[in-house]
Amino acid sequence: MKRISILFTIIFLLVTLLLTGCSTNEQAATKEKDKQSDQAEEEKEEPKAPKAASEPEAMVNEGPGKFYSADEENMEKWSSALKRLPKDLTADEAYNHLIHYLSADYGPALKKYKNFNPSFLVDGAPEGSSDSKKQEEYKKLHVALLMDASGSMGAYVSGEMKMKAAKKSLKKFVSQLPKDAKVMLRVYGHKGTGSQEDKKMSCSSTEVVYPLSTYDKKKFSESLSIFKPAGWTPLAASIKAAKKDLQGNSGDNVKNVVYIISDGEETCGGNPVQAAKQLHDSGIATAVNIIGFDVGNKAQAQLKKVAEAGGGSFTNVDSGTDIFEVAQNNIQEAVETAELNMWSAMEGVDLTWDAIHMNDDLDAIAADFRDIIQNENALLLDGMEKLVSLKKISEEEEDKVREMIEAREEKIDKFNEKKEDKLEKRIEEEKQKASDIIDKMREKKAKD
Repeated sequence: MKRISILFTIIFLLVTLLLTGCSTNEQAATKEKDKQSDQAEEEKEEPKAPKAASEPEAMVNEGPGKFYSADEENMEKWSSALKRLPKDLTADEAYNHLIHYLSADYGPALKKYKNFNPSFLVDGAPEGSSDSKKQEEYKKLHVALLMDASGSMGAYVSGEMKMKAAKKSLKKFVSQLPKDAKVMLRVYGHKGTGSQEDKKMSCSSTEVVYPLSTYDKKKFSESLSIFKPAGWTPLAASIKAAKKDLQGNSGDNVKNVVYIISDGEETCGGNPVQAAKQLHDSGIATAVNIIGFDVGNKAQAQLKKVAEAGGGSFTNVDSGTDIFEVAQNNIQEAVETAELNMWSAMEGVDLTWDAIHMNDDLDAIAADFRDIIQNENALLLDGMEKLVSLKKISEEEEDKVREMIEAREEKIDKFNEKKEDKLEKRIEEEKQKASDIIDKMREKKAKD
């Protein structure tokens, strides 16, 4: 029994030693495999870098580089990547790699420029008036667009279909409305055909395709795409419908302005003059403006009367560009009138002092941008020195790379300066605009 026990103990010890040896061998094999893998990774040549941008606009949008963040992990990866680069790089190849690895992230700084508001009006009004007073005086702008989709809008003028030209001009117009303005698009005559058989259906076709809301580029474009030139012209019915559309969105703090784009007179037996007068007299709409698109003499006479009855203006145009310009000029007057009310409490505002604060804010944005330029430049020069120490580039190529890095810094510096200069001019222009509005307000008060 004792012999069996001793024998069992010996066997147990031998098995334990065997297993321990296997485990040690496996660990050694794993370490060797990892070492070989790391070595293979280090020996693997870096892929060719994309060509770096040559113009400043593209330069500030091509980052951030692969290893731009200066944390420890990125620095290790960056160091390994440099070692994997081939020797005898040309200046262009070396520069492309440096930009691919180390170009700065200008995104946040560009966003600050984009969001900078140089206006003194409405959202940019200087401090001095109470917020409650501002809200009380300032009128929200609502723009109701009524679009003729009768069959005649399929005709061509200046080599382009009227409907296509009108849609393009409306897209441009609504995209440049004040950000807090709301827009609505109602289309009429877009169903049926111009035949007698379809007249009843076509004359009852008036529909809101973009409900009153702030401008959304995608949704507005989609609303324009769902109708084509079709049938008759129910102008009066559309004006009456617009009155109902705006009725729930009117009041002392709202300015509703209606724009009708039409290439002809009423053809459904309605009375558009009466409809426009009722809309204007109700106080729901400040004005009913009509932009006639290549309209004949007879139709012009009727549309002028409609505009006059609606307290608005009539203009006849013969191109989509003209539609945009007329609408833009009219809406600018409406915006300034609304702003004039808001500024009635602003007579004592020191615009010069407020402009100084605005310029200070702009200087801070430009200074932040310059800091990014300098940090990027330092990183690129440091990267170039590492390439030299690793003998990846010759002295001759080093000089060329240095010149390219300096040229990049200079171009982006000028880009930054132009951005700042442009906004400085805007501040001065907006300051003058605000001053002119205050002067108008004073003149108005003096007359009253």
